Amino acid sequence: MFHKNSSNRTKLAAIAVIAMIVLIVVSGVAAASSNCKKVNGKLILNPDTTGSYKGDIKGDSAFTGTSFTPTDIPDVAVLTGNNIIHTNKGDLMTQDAIVLRTTGAGEFAEVDTVVGGTGDWAGVTGVIQAIGTFTFEAGGTGNYSGQICAP
Repeated sequence: MFHKNSSNRTKLAAIAVIAMIVLIVVSGVAAASSNCKKVNGKLILNPDTTGSYKGDIKGDSAFTGTSFTPTDIPDVAVLTGNNIIHTNKGDLMTQDAIVLRTTGAGEFAEVDTVVGGTGDWAGVTGVIQAIGTFTFEAGGTGNYSGQICAP
């Protein structure tokens, strides 16, 4: 039993390291472009999967889940989905991958790939990372940071 859990932890650690390397490379490429802007701020998340962004991105959001997959780690799941952030400059669209602890405070970490938008957000790319807490009963809060690059 100890060996199986150790093996799963090793696999998850390897995946996490690979994901961080990809993020560093993507961030480095984005930083090289003069059309990129760093963004950061706070999130307020409602139990109904709506929310609001404060800070460099300001607006209300609506998340639509596309998958919810329990993991071998007790009380941890991976969620994916699409998010639209309605701002006064247009809509910003992301595709999200979230690791969520489904018990306790509901700690989460996520990577949101910016896939475009409308208005001033048309054609933008980038990546936003967020960490915080969320429960399906109470909602939650978090912080985001990343870069958005103009076309």
